[in-house]
Amino acid sequence: MIPLWLLAVGAALAGVFVSPEQAAALLAQGATAIDARGESAWEDGHVPSAAPLSWLSLRDGLLKVGRLTDQQTRLQASLRAAGVRQGAPVLVYDAGREGWGEAGRLWWTLRYLGHDQAHILDGGWPAWVSAGLPVATDAARPPAGDFSPRPDETRRARVQEVQRAVTTCAAGPCEVVFWDSRERREYDGQTPYGEARGGHLPGAVHLWFADLLDAQGFLRPRAELQAELAARGITPDKQVVPYCTGGVRSGFAVAVLEELGFPHAANYDGSMWEWTGDPTRPVEGGPGR
Repeated sequence: MIPLWLLAVGAALAGVFVSPEQAAALLAQGATAIDARGESAWEDGHVPSAAPLSWLSLRDGLLKVGRLTDQQTRLQASLRAAGVRQGAPVLVYDAGREGWGEAGRLWWTLRYLGHDQAHILDGGWPAWVSAGLPVATDAARPPAGDFSPRPDETRRARVQEVQRAVTTCAAGPCEVVFWDSRERREYDGQTPYGEARGGHLPGAVHLWFADLLDAQGFLRPRAELQAELAARGITPDKQVVPYCTGGVRSGFAVAVLEELGFPHAANYDGSMWEWTGDPTRPVEGGPGR
C-alpha cells in the first residue's frame, strides 16, 4: 500500500528523473510503470503494476542490431500491451548502476514516438527497494493502453545524417558533438560487444554513461554533470549526438541531456553496430589507426 502522504509529492514533474518517492506518487495517481530489466528480473520482483518490456523487442532485427524498428504498428502494439496510454505519465526503471541504461533507451523511445510524460526512476530498481516501497511478485499486467506513436525525427539521428555531419565536421567548423558513451576501452578500439571494427566516430568525445551516476546509481549533481560535459565541449548551444554500441547507453545519455535542459540532442540508435558494418565509413582510434 502506498502511504497517503506520498500523494502530496504531486504528478506535475518537470524533470526526466524522479526520486522513488516521486515515482510512488506518480503511480498512485495512475501512471504506467515499465520494467526495462527483462522478464526474469521482473518475475523475481517488480514495482507493483509494472509491465516488463525489453528494448530488444523493439529493435529492427536480431543479434548485432540496436536500431529501433520503423514498424509503427509493431511499436504501437508493444507499448499498448505494456499499458502505455495517451496523456498518462509513464515511469521506466532498470537495474540502476548494475544495468546498461535500458530505462534511458525506453524513455528515449517513448519521447521519440511522441509521448511527452515519460520519466526515469533515479537509481533504478535498487533505489525503489532501498526506499522500502512495495515489491510485487505476482504476474498481473496493467490493462492495455491506447498510445499511438507520432515520431519526432529531431530526437533521432539516422546513419545518413551522421554520415553528413562527419563529412561536414571533417571539412571545417562543426556545430555537432558526437558523444561516445561507451567504456574507455571501446572508445580506444576494443570490441567486446561485437562491432565489426574497433574505434570511434571521427572527432567524438568520450564520457562513459555510468560516470553520470554516483556510487549508489543516482544521477550526480547538476553542477558536476554540467562541468563534466562542458570539459568535453558538450554544451547546450551544440547539436549533441550520443552513441554507443546499439543505442542503449546513448539513450540514457540523451535523457541526462534533457534533464539538464539541452535543447538539441538526438540519439544515434544504430550506433557502432550499424556504423562499422559499412567498411567505407571512417573510424578513429581502432587497430592500425
